[in-house]
Amino acid sequence: MTPSPTHLHLGGIATVTRYREGLQGRGHLCELFGGTSEGGLKQSLEGTIGRFRPDIVHAHDALRTGLSLLGLRTPWVVSLSGEELHQDMLDDERGPLVCEVVRRAHRVMVPNGEAAALVEERVPDAVGKIDVVPRAAVKLAIGGTDLRRSLGIPRQRFLVFLPGGLRPIKGQHRAIGVVSVLRAAGADVELIVAGPDQDAAYADGLRALGKQPGVRVLPTLAHDRMGACYTDADVVLNTSLSEGASPVILEAGILGRAIVAADAPGNRELIRHKETGLLFGSEEDLAKQILALYRNRAAAGALGVRIREDFQRRFDSDREIATLLSSYAAA
Repeated sequence: MTPSPTHLHLGGIATVTRYREGLQGRGHLCELFGGTSEGGLKQSLEGTIGRFRPDIVHAHDALRTGLSLLGLRTPWVVSLSGEELHQDMLDDERGPLVCEVVRRAHRVMVPNGEAAALVEERVPDAVGKIDVVPRAAVKLAIGGTDLRRSLGIPRQRFLVFLPGGLRPIKGQHRAIGVVSVLRAAGADVELIVAGPDQDAAYADGLRALGKQPGVRVLPTLAHDRMGACYTDADVVLNTSLSEGASPVILEAGILGRAIVAADAPGNRELIRHKETGLLFGSEEDLAKQILALYRNRAAAGALGVRIREDFQRRFDSDREIATLLSSYAAA
């Protein structure tokens, strides 16, 4: 089960689609529920379960899909998003709902050990049924239309790419704020922000900020274009206040792109500072790091090589599906 509408939950649908393909590749029959492009459900959940008669139901996102499984007799599991771990669980209204789903699920999946410790601390009843299922880093096709060609950006300009849903927890405003600093320092830099509107007021604010020179705020890019967009960028950026396991970092890293990311929960599990990427704390740090890579393109290239090698070792597709199946078996 994936959150809908899928055009607003791109990371979720990418992960769930990868799970389905991996499970089917091992001979399992798997049906995706809630994955229509326009967000409508083809039929009711109860009808789907009655027709499909699954051995297990997997809710990807406790708040948006797991709540509907409370009371289900069929074994069911839930995987938590970064937003649920670091924001929803702490909210006065949403927190009790997420925690109830966690308490009643047969197994709870998280992307890393840090997240597992957080869940155990906040929901003691979940101790003993939490599984760490590391996300896979899968290479996207790179044959789509790239950013430079489609937007007329000169090859010599330093291109910083920041994809992701437009909502406060993603923190894109922090990147927009440093572009004027970089350009004042003489850097020929352009920032491309792209993603679906997940908070209308925040998205409108970003577009207002994005009217300054050197910034463009684009709508969601088609998934088949993302590989080309990553490889076209000099730096891929993540400004999130918190993450679970950022699909952007995993997708860009396995393609060998230099990554600058917020020093936030989730990101620290993926990136080793100054070894496989750069982590920033403040906007001043962010500006300094981008400027350093602008002035030393060879260093950016070296970071890209190291993160690709690191991700190939740590985030293998077969390992992801094997740990997923182990969690299912335990449920």
